Amino acid sequence: MPRVNGELPYTGKVGAEVTIEQARELAEICVLKGLSCLEAELGSLDKVEQVLKVTGFVQSAPGFSQQPKVLDAASELLQAIFGEKGRHARSAVGVAELPGNTPVEIEFVFAVNANK
Repeated sequence: MPRVNGELPYTGKVGAEVTIEQARELAEICVLKGLSCLEAELGSLDKVEQVLKVTGFVQSAPGFSQQPKVLDAASELLQAIFGEKGRHARSAVGVAELPGNTPVEIEFVFAVNANK
């Protein structure tokens, strides 16, 4: 979840209380938080061989259908950080509710070389 100092910068549904731009910012925060957790576990992001899959959940207002645009921010950031290793499969899913009223939640799958 895209918490900053333990708090969600924005809450609510994208397309109602949260703008696409705010949701894209949250998607980028999710990437940075996810990479921070991965680096803490591996000791270095140099061990990442490939970003395999990104699954993004967007808490969406009725009629909102731009979930891919929200998740583009996460995909673009991963590719900027990892280059070709950042290219990945992706799903962008609109949902009615997410825990804590977060607008965005992202799940990542990475291939790593623990021996590096």
